[in-house]
This record gives sequence, structure tokens and C-alpha cells, in this order.
Amino acid sequence: MFSPVRMERLEAALLKSDARAALRGLGEAGALELAPAGRVPAEGTAVAAPGKEPAGRAADLRRALGLEVRAPEAGSVEMDFTAASAGLAALEAGAEEVLKPVRELSAEYSSLAAAAEKIDPYRALPLPAGGTEFSYIYCAAGTLPAGSLEALRLKAPAGAVILPLGEKNGRRHLAAAGSAADGPALAAALKLCGFQAADLPVKPGAKLSELAALNTAALAETAEKLERARRELSSFSGKAAGPLAAIERALSVENRLEEAESGLANTETSVLISGWAPAAEAPALKRGLAEVTRGRCAARTAPPSGEVPVLLRPPRLLRPFAALVAIYGLPRYGEVEPTLFAAVSYLFMFGMMFGDAGHGVVLCLAGLWLARRRTGKLRDAGEIIFYCGLSSAAFGLVYGSFFGMAAFKKHALWRDPLEGDPLALLKAAVITGIVVISAGVILNMVNKLRAGDRLGAALDRFGAAGLVFYWCGLLWAAGFAGPRGMLPPMALAFACWVFKDPVLSLLGRTTSGGGLAGTAEALVGAFEGVLLYLANTVSFVRLAAYAMSHAALLAAAWALAAEADRTWGAGSFAGLFAVTAGNAAALGLEGLVAGVQALRLEYYEFFGKFFEGSGRPFKPFTLKPTGRIE
Repeated sequence: MFSPVRMERLEAALLKSDARAALRGLGEAGALELAPAGRVPAEGTAVAAPGKEPAGRAADLRRALGLEVRAPEAGSVEMDFTAASAGLAALEAGAEEVLKPVRELSAEYSSLAAAAEKIDPYRALPLPAGGTEFSYIYCAAGTLPAGSLEALRLKAPAGAVILPLGEKNGRRHLAAAGSAADGPALAAALKLCGFQAADLPVKPGAKLSELAALNTAALAETAEKLERARRELSSFSGKAAGPLAAIERALSVENRLEEAESGLANTETSVLISGWAPAAEAPALKRGLAEVTRGRCAARTAPPSGEVPVLLRPPRLLRPFAALVAIYGLPRYGEVEPTLFAAVSYLFMFGMMFGDAGHGVVLCLAGLWLARRRTGKLRDAGEIIFYCGLSSAAFGLVYGSFFGMAAFKKHALWRDPLEGDPLALLKAAVITGIVVISAGVILNMVNKLRAGDRLGAALDRFGAAGLVFYWCGLLWAAGFAGPRGMLPPMALAFACWVFKDPVLSLLGRTTSGGGLAGTAEALVGAFEGVLLYLANTVSFVRLAAYAMSHAALLAAAWALAAEADRTWGAGSFAGLFAVTAGNAAALGLEGLVAGVQALRLEYYEFFGKFFEGSGRPFKPFTLKPTGRIE
């Protein structure tokens, strides 16, 4: 619970002919992170991946059929690469038979719709569909800017006819006609006014109205054919969804196996499989390798070295809080696993700021609803909200607060944050901060000792020297001891911070921190440590401040309700609205603020003492279905 899962290095030498079967077994177990062999392919070479090209085709087919990425159906038969490739080819052939009509009819429908859009503004005009060039009159149909119509009328010849039609996208459709003699002048006027001739379909011997009717009928017929083709496509897609998912799964497995196999150190006849595995699962992996290779395998385990991946397996109740820790980062292998400490401190600080039994019950119900109806991160969030509700309800009993009702304050286990003793609440907040900060320093000392850095555990500003300085300062500030007793150990601790690195540099134990510059840097760091201890402790005053703010908001809501009842009578709607709105604001606004502030104190004031979050997550090689295609 207090450390990441213990890992072991697993190495297995086996025949190259057994590599694929061994990797398949390891992938199905999903408990080994493969270590890269560190080989660089020769220039101009590339690792062949037979499944890449079919996988791309399968993805294109899925998109063409309008299907979502999905996991194979339960009970579906696992395919090998050959069967998946053959199945994909058969699906592609079948899909082409239903996709081709859809593509052709869609193109035809688009063409007819475009023609209809061109004809529609002019369909009522007695114009032939063979063009607008005549020997006895000049005729033009098209568009010009909407504001140019009056200018055209002024510039056009006196005998010309200007027939304005509809307007679309800032342009006015129109038809213009005149005698053959007026044609050049009318054409010049149209050009000056920004006229653009319409691209009308041509069909000799037919009028535009007749062509429009024929086009409308063809459009309706094509739409009906297209709908039938789409229904056939939808039926085919429904039948192909399961087989295609199984094919994509098989091709994905092939790609993963190929990538894993290409990364193994090898000779002409053998390969070396190497990686990290949880110590509890390493024996089962060794047995599995022996079985799948029929004993043609030499496997061994060893303590991990180098950059070991980190796997956290907190108890079920703490898993949601592991997500909060992961947002900050992962501990390095061998460091303290902080999930339990994070959960306890976060819930305590949230409840202290948001203490109300009624609001806690609401949070519990909301958390249960979210956790039962969602999965993954949303479920974790729901569980955290539920636990926060429990903490809020517990502190509500301490404060005697139930939706801020005055009648419950007399039953408080301690006192109301606002009407009780605010100074006592401030002291409680500071004491909470002292405990959290001290716990962070102690955990840092444990991490240093685990890493073999005994000097750092003793002399660092967040080590034993820092704890001595901090507690001596606290005892002095609280009046339990005078400066004579506290100043010497505080000065000694401060000197440890300043001179540790320079002395180690003089002794040759480190290459940094030496000389005048190193001493000056250490001195600045020591002063920074003093300020950090002071600022971090004061920062916890916000626990009391937000608790009083929460109580004040509820008190204001009930005061408004009392005033409304005096004005409009007991049980007035205005009074009920004031209480409801005040509690809703407290739940929404204060609840969010308390959650964020508790997380801030967690990350900066607590994690900042011992937790860098630079661990690398454990990523096992797996072939198990994940519901997504990689």
C-alpha cells in the first residue's frame, strides 16, 4: 500500500522460431513491459509490418460503411492474419457492390440539384432552353449586385425591358431584353453594373419551364433510387460490423506482434525477450514461456535496475484518489506511494472547509448517481464526490450545520465556524497545516533513506534538519520555549542547509555546489526554505477562512428568508427562494472552491515536500481487446 508494486527484470532466451508464440502468450497475459533492445536499423532499411496495409484498408472500409470503432462481439472466433486478410478482401468486394451505386447516384443527384438551382430563378420566363442568342432581339439572364438595379435602369436603352427576379447571397437575379439594335448598348450597361450571365442548361427545342419540370422529375426519381441504395448499404453495414471488428482486431494483434518481434535482440537462430514484470506475476510468466516453447527457453528474473516503470495498485477504496495523484505524477520506483496520505488529507481539508451535514448528503447522492452511471474517470470523480460528501457530513455534525438551519447549531459536537470561536478555528487550521507539512517532510526523509541518501535525509531543508528547524520555530512562536532554547538548534539546522553541498563538493562527493557561487546559491536556497515553511503554514489558514465563508453564505440566505417572511408572511415564496438559492450557491460555488483549494494545498504544500512525480508508468505489452483499434 505504501510503495509501488515490486517489479522484477525478466529475461528469456529462446529460439527465433518460438518468438511469435512466446510473444502471443505474453501479450495475452498482459503483465510484461518489453524493454527495447537498443538496436538501430541499418540506414535505408525498414521493418516490414504485414498487417499495416490491410489495417489501413480495414479502417477505410469501416469509415466508408459509416461504422464506429468497436470491440469484437462476445464469442467471436479469433482470426489469424491469413484468415483476416481473406475476410477483408471478401468484405471489400461485397461492400463495393453496395457502395458503387450510392456513389454514382449521389453524384447524379448533386448534378441534378445544381442544375435545378441554376434554372429555378428563371423557370417562369418564356425563354428557350437552347440559349439566349436570337437574331431579332437581344436577351440576357443572370445576376448583378442587389444595389445596382436602379443604376442599370438608368443606363439601359429606353426600349429595353428589365425584369427583376429573386435575390440571393447579395445578388439580384434578372432577365433583360431589347431589340437587336439596342443589344450592344444594353450589354454595355449590364457589364458596367457588374452583370454575370447565368449558366443555364441547354436543351434545343425545350423551354426553361419544361426543362425545369423534367429536371424536378429526374431529381425525385434519383432521390428514390439513392434512398434504396442507402438502405442496402445500411443493411450490409449492419451485417459487416461484427466480422469487420474481428478482422480489425486480428490485424491489430498482428501489428503489435510484428512490432514487438522486430524490437527483440536476436541472432540468426535465437532471440532475447527482456522486460519488467510485477514480482508476483513473474513466476507465472516464466511457466507460460516454458509451456509455449516446450521447454526450449532459458528464463531468469533479477532485481530491477535503471529506470524501472511504476505500477500502482491501491486498495479498491483508494483507487479514485490514485487518479488525483496521477494528475500530479507518479512516484519513482522505490519511493513512497502517497495515495493513502493524499486521500486522508484531501478529505479532511475538504470537509473542514465545506462542513454541512445536509450538503454532505446531497454530495453523497450526487456521487453515487455519477459513479453508477458512468465509467472510467467519471466514475472515479463520482466516488471522490461521495467520499467528500461523507467528510462534509461529518464536519457538519462537528459544526452543528444542516443546510445552515439555526435549530441544529445547539447539537454541534464542537461549534459553528462563524458564531463560535473563529480564533479556535484558525488554530485548528494551522495545526492541520503543521501536521500535513510535517508528514510531507517525514515522507521525504523516508524516500531519501530508501534511495540510500542518508545525508540528504538528515541535512536537507526537507529532511531531519528541516523538521528540527520547523518545530523549534513553532514551539518558539507558540510560547512553549524561549529563544535561548530554540535559536541554537535552528541555527545549526540552517547551517546544515547552507553548507551541506559546499562541504560535499570539497570532499569530492559531488561535482556541484562548490566554490563561492555554490555557497551563495545554498544560502539563497536556505532562506527560501525558511520562507517556504512560513508561507506553507500560513497557507492553511484558508481552511478556516472558507469554513467561515460557507457558514456566512448560509447565514445570509436564512437572514434574507427571515426578512422576506416578516414582509410577506411566514412561509412566503420569497423566503423559500432565498433559502433554496443560498444553499444551491453554497453547493455549487463553495463546493467547487473547497475542492480546488484542498487540491491546491495537497499539491503545493504537501506533495511539494517529498513528491516529484517523475515516475514512468508501467505499460505492459498486451493483446487483450481494449475496445479501440491501435
